[in-house]
Parts: sequence; structure tokens; C-alpha cells
Amino acid sequence: MKKTLFSKLLPYLFIAPTFILMAVFSYYAIGKAVVSSFTDSTFGIRSSWVGWANYIQAFRDDMFITSFRNQVYITLTTVFNSVFFPLTAAELIFFIRRKRLAEFVKTAFVVPMLVPSIVIILMWKYLYNPNFGFNTILKSFGLGQYAQNWLNNDSTALISIILIGFPYIAGMYFLIMHTGMNMIGEELYEAAVIDGATPMQVVRFIHVPNLKPYIKTIVTLSMISSLSGFGNVFATTGGGPGYSTMIPALQMYKIAFGDGKFGYASALGVLLMIAIVVLTLFTRGLFGKEE
Repeated sequence: MKKTLFSKLLPYLFIAPTFILMAVFSYYAIGKAVVSSFTDSTFGIRSSWVGWANYIQAFRDDMFITSFRNQVYITLTTVFNSVFFPLTAAELIFFIRRKRLAEFVKTAFVVPMLVPSIVIILMWKYLYNPNFGFNTILKSFGLGQYAQNWLNNDSTALISIILIGFPYIAGMYFLIMHTGMNMIGEELYEAAVIDGATPMQVVRFIHVPNLKPYIKTIVTLSMISSLSGFGNVFATTGGGPGYSTMIPALQMYKIAFGDGKFGYASALGVLLMIAIVVLTLFTRGLFGKEE
């Protein structure tokens, strides 16, 4: 039966609203930010074209250099934590041979997904309070000399933010690892056991190589989330003390909505977007060569 023109266009008509919304709320916004980054726009009002001045200012800005360095530390640790700890948890579930116990432990790892992330951040902020929390625990063990004003000390603030969320078993990343492990198939594991493979050999030679596509996905998602988000820093230190915990996304937010310098903030946003795209492509290419 010959298809009519309408029947051929019908699938495209169904997805057209999605593309229209993406064009309006995503691609137009990106294009607007790129154009604005070449102006000295203040409070969203385009005033005059300044060319590359905003970008030159960014690389001469001590706060931006410091925030970029802080972001490198945070992103590296976030990516490692997002892969290592969920993988360890998934391996723990795999080697629990009692099905009911395995299901119980899996549920225990997933339940924290129901708790809003801001609640976890505020709980850690409470623990870092100089008058109680970790300091109280240290004093109870006779280690009061190690008590700190954790978030207001420029030597401990950044590491304190990095430690938020320990033991870092993000429910979504754990489920990705667990699903990927189940997709490998029991026959490989059984063959390895028959050949005398130890659990560590199973992990090294069977699980990790076959989980590379899933690890690549987690690395990409965690890296993008780390580079574009600033919830942890905003809710705990606000970038302080000074700007020892400042990161580019938070600096961009403060310059845009605090100082009203949308032109300079847009330039920082464009630089951040370029960094995300380059690192994402690099990561995908790196894992692609190994697959």
C-alpha cells in the first residue's frame, strides 16, 4: 500500500514539539549567551560590543583561575567516586549468592535516592558546624586538638566539600553498574569459577572489561554534573572563605545575578560549556579506543 505524504510526515510531526521546545529554551539560550559574551551587557540590557574583552578579563581574573583549579579537584574526585564506589557496591551485590539478602542490600543502596540532595548537603553542613558534629566526636575521643572550623578555614573548606556525600554510592550510578553486570551473563562467571578464577580475577578480567560502556556513561554524566552544578558549594560556603572554594558555575551565577554583569557572566558560561564539550568528547574517544 502506497504511503501518502501525510503518513510520511506524521512521525516528524510527533517529534516536532520536542525540537521546537529545545530550539527555544536550549539552543536559542546558548546562542544568546554567546552573543552576550562579546558585549558589556548589564542586567540583560545589551549596551555595546566589546569583542574579546570579557574572555581576556576571565584569564586575568584571579578568582576565575582559582575557581577553575578548584573545579579540577572537585571533578576528578567526583568522577572517581562516581565509578569506584558504585562499582564496589554492585560487585558486593553480585557475590552475595543468597538472593533475598542481595535484594535487601540492593534496596538499601537505592533508598537514599528518595532523599533530596539538599537535605544531604545540609546534614553535612550540620556535621561541619564548629560547635557540634565532627568536632564533638573528635573531642569525645580526646582528639579536640584536631577540631576545626571546617567550612570557614581556607585550608580545609575545599576538602570538606569534596567529602560531602561519603560513601558516594549514588543510586543511579549504582543501578547502571548493577544492570550492566547482570547483562554480562552467568555463563562467563560460571566458566571462570570452573577454571579456578578468584573473585578479584572475575572482577578484573570479566566484569570491568565488559562494563566499559557503562563506565563511560557514568564518567560522562558525573563530569557534566560536576562542571555545571554548584549546589554543594552554594549551600555550604558560598565560595568562601574568600574565594578558596569558588567554582566557575557559582562565579558565573554570582556575577550575573549578584553584580548584574551578564556580558562577563556569559563569557564565563561559554568557557565552561567549551570545557564540558571538550572533556566529554575526550572521554568518549578515550573509552572508544579501548572498547
